[in-house]
Amino acid sequence: MTNPGPPAKSQVARFPEVTAFVVSDASGALIESTGDIDGESAGAIIAVAIRSLNAAAEHLGIGALKRASLTGSGFACVMAANDREVFGVYVDPTKPLGPLEKKLDGVLPQHR
Repeated sequence: MTNPGPPAKSQVARFPEVTAFVVSDASGALIESTGDIDGESAGAIIAVAIRSLNAAAEHLGIGALKRASLTGSGFACVMAANDREVFGVYVDPTKPLGPLEKKLDGVLPQHR
């Protein structure tokens, strides 16, 4: 798996619906963040959520987690992971998530 590199990460941060973007390693250590967010906390929480969701997916027999979206009253977050990194993409909750998820498929690396 290749690293998505700065162009892909900076491309995600420039999407108009993105309000914040967090990249951490699988343990939750912050690699980079943009936007008005506590990147260290968000990266750690997203890494734990991804591990938990992967464990649930394994028990259900559906394979590795590709992506998960969470929507609350004041936020929406699309979480994704590959073999080395965990991504949290925070978006305007009034915007539809489907089109953003399609965009992310084109720029964020997936599991092998």
